Amino acid sequence: MRLNVMLVAVGVAVTASAQAPTRTDLLDLVSGTVVISVSSTYGGGWGPLNLIDGGSDRGWCSEQNTALPHVIVIELPQTYAVASVAVDNTNAQDSGYPGISARAITVYGSTVSATSGWTKLISLEAVASKRKEVTLPQPSTAQWLKFEITSNWGNSEYTELMELEAYGEPVGPRPKVSVAGVYETTYDLMRLEQEGSRVWGCYDCCAFGQLTGSLTGRVLEFEWREDEGTDVGTAIMVLSAGGDVLTGVFFRNGQLQGEWSGHRASSKRTQCTVARSGGLAERLKATGKAVVYGIYFDPDSANLKPESTGTLEEILSVLKAQLSLRLQIGGHTDSTNTDAYNLKLSQQRAEAVVKWLVDDGIAAARLTAKGFGEAQPVADNATAAGRALNRRVEVVAQQ
Repeated sequence: MRLNVMLVAVGVAVTASAQAPTRTDLLDLVSGTVVISVSSTYGGGWGPLNLIDGGSDRGWCSEQNTALPHVIVIELPQTYAVASVAVDNTNAQDSGYPGISARAITVYGSTVSATSGWTKLISLEAVASKRKEVTLPQPSTAQWLKFEITSNWGNSEYTELMELEAYGEPVGPRPKVSVAGVYETTYDLMRLEQEGSRVWGCYDCCAFGQLTGSLTGRVLEFEWREDEGTDVGTAIMVLSAGGDVLTGVFFRNGQLQGEWSGHRASSKRTQCTVARSGGLAERLKATGKAVVYGIYFDPDSANLKPESTGTLEEILSVLKAQLSLRLQIGGHTDSTNTDAYNLKLSQQRAEAVVKWLVDDGIAAARLTAKGFGEAQPVADNATAAGRALNRRVEVVAQQ
């Protein structure tokens, strides 16, 4: 991506550590949450995606001199019985812009749509420069939440809010979705193809980029490649419940680059062609290594989940087709937990992948398991979305 982009920070509630939180923040991009609309935004590094980034280092700011109320509508990954909500003004710029923190906020929920069926859940007074969580009188069923900010702490030009959170239990099974189709995105038209949880794609920008990844729920994680496969990065996107919007961010050289989003454009055709067959082999040929999203483990464990089979079989097929190929299977974690813990877990997970391949007929001498812990990030560990992308398996061709 060679265009100038707005930097945003995006978060994730899931970790691979032994100290994983007991609660999952529903209002996280990597939980499958989408910001549907915001009444105004200052722009720059103050976009609404920062409200679901899992932290308060970056936040949202209203456009200058925009009249209250400010309204933010967010779509949950599915219907939930919402038990509590939190608003966080930590790190808002009250010192430079006195009274800029959001104050009076009313929260509404809907099970109908992002534009109708609203029921008031609770009203609260946020704390300037601090976080506040409130428990609802009783759990309320909702898939869409609307936050209406009716006042701040006195600033006449701007209102800021750094983070939104919600907690509760899912109602019913997680809906199955498909991202297959054509989208008009920040970087031209994109075509996605899906088989099970595995996803392949291409996009017309930048000499026809290619992508390979995996869909979990409504969350798509992938490696993207440009310049004949030599310019490499990672990205994460979420599909809206209606299947018409993709929202996400991308990374290059381990650093957050900006937003990569789009909407479905079924009537349009990409110029690029999806390189589904031979994808992993071509990536190894171009750079000698490849990130393979779609290998899943139980939490804090090296036990492979059954849904990993499709991605493991792709590695297996490449090894069977290239009998002289030797691979290092690398396990990688985010920076959560201690170095020693991360190194041990990543080694165990790499060994589990090697064992699966050996059990399916690959000679052990052609494979090496290597755990790297958090030492080789492909995204920024300062952002929660980056931490999610750093929890991965990577294959490297050996001489």
